[in-house]
Amino acid sequence: MSKKIFIITGESSGDKIASLIINIIKKKNPNIKFLAIGGENIKFSNVNCIFDISEISYMGFIDVIRNILNIKNKINLTVKKILEFNPDIVFSIDSPDFSFRVLKKIKNFNNKIKTIHLVAPHVWAWRENRKKKLYRFIDHLLLLFPFEKKYFDGFIKNSFVGHPFFDFSVFKINEIKQTNKNYFTLCPGSRNSELKVFMPIFSKIMKKINLNYNFIFHIPTISNNKNLITNYLQKSEITNFIITTTERDKNFYIQNSIVSVSKSGTITLDICKNKCPLIVVYKTSWLNYLLIKPFIKTKFGNILNIIAQKEIIPEFIQEKCNSEDIYKKVKEFIDDELLRNEVVAQYTKILETIIVPDSLEKISSYIIE
Repeated sequence: MSKKIFIITGESSGDKIASLIINIIKKKNPNIKFLAIGGENIKFSNVNCIFDISEISYMGFIDVIRNILNIKNKINLTVKKILEFNPDIVFSIDSPDFSFRVLKKIKNFNNKIKTIHLVAPHVWAWRENRKKKLYRFIDHLLLLFPFEKKYFDGFIKNSFVGHPFFDFSVFKINEIKQTNKNYFTLCPGSRNSELKVFMPIFSKIMKKINLNYNFIFHIPTISNNKNLITNYLQKSEITNFIITTTERDKNFYIQNSIVSVSKSGTITLDICKNKCPLIVVYKTSWLNYLLIKPFIKTKFGNILNIIAQKEIIPEFIQEKCNSEDIYKKVKEFIDDELLRNEVVAQYTKILETIIVPDSLEKISSYIIE
């Protein structure tokens, strides 16, 4: 009888990683059956999804509370579908608030189903005691960064596999090309709640840039968000923009951008891979921020700053995440090539310490071993 694998993703980055892993596993064993929660990438891999990730993609405590009934229903539906599918393995990627609740329920119903989770909860940043309970519902935890092992050794079976975004079979750190940097990239996120927060700020920054410079704005996103972002920009009377929805186009325009301004998250690693100077922003509601802040143990939001233990990539968090402050830093970057090159040089040194060239192969092997 062929193996069956159920895959849980909750964000576009997880959807992208899962699709790459699915393709590798299919090459190794074309008889394996898949079912998933996913987005456009998993669907493109010809895997059926019980629902789309957009239906469980929420940002912050308040957004979750507002949608708590929907989330509970989706958790129960997922558990029901998994039990009906009766997989050998449940493989989840990130989105711990959703994934872990599903895994706990699955283990209560059927402890024989193997559970593997990629992307460790950030216990090094906040709520470290979580690590003590993970073994109850996760059989194998796969780590993105080498420094994470010391937090989980002795508590749960874990393996360092590296970040799939830097697997040499798919991605590489691109060389800086000496071309005219005619583009300026802005990454507001893939969730509707993120677009509502960041697009008004980004629109103001774009208008300020247009007063003094001549760039074409590039905004990478998922297909479902293209019309929504276009509407934001048209309302602000901004016409000099390009929206991309494919990896190839996204990478091309980031490589040819003078600067990128991005919300905190996995997309920042994409930008660093393309050696584009980067400014990171993060903002949530004040209630969300006040609820989270007492538990946060790290000074920085970006993973490369955390590893470096200093701010090599400028961060604008919460009250500093406003168009005036961000534009001042943007202008510094645009006007100072040496500053741009120095930021890229510093974060590239950090990147080189965390690259695992065969990350996807390691992950797929652990799943089907």
